[in-house]
Amino acid sequence: MEGAYAKSWSAKMKADLRTELDLLNGNVIEMIGLLKCAADAGIWTRQEAARHERRLALLRTKLNADFRELMALRERASGLQLSAQSADPITK
Repeated sequence: MEGAYAKSWSAKMKADLRTELDLLNGNVIEMIGLLKCAADAGIWTRQEAARHERRLALLRTKLNADFRELMALRERASGLQLSAQSADPITK
């Protein structure tokens, strides 16, 4: 049962992380829209807004890449754990 529990917990954690990342991506898109509105209203110059937009886009790109890397590492670790368990004569 422990393996099944760990597997479902991992799937839930992955889904939760994906949801949070999707929310973050949506928030970044919304913030970029606000930057454009601020530039249109004269609060910031277009150059200032563009600089902040690039920083937000870079942050989003890095977070998405980190998420993909984390999920790949977790899946590889899970695969190695399953291989080790199947090779262990005690757990058979």
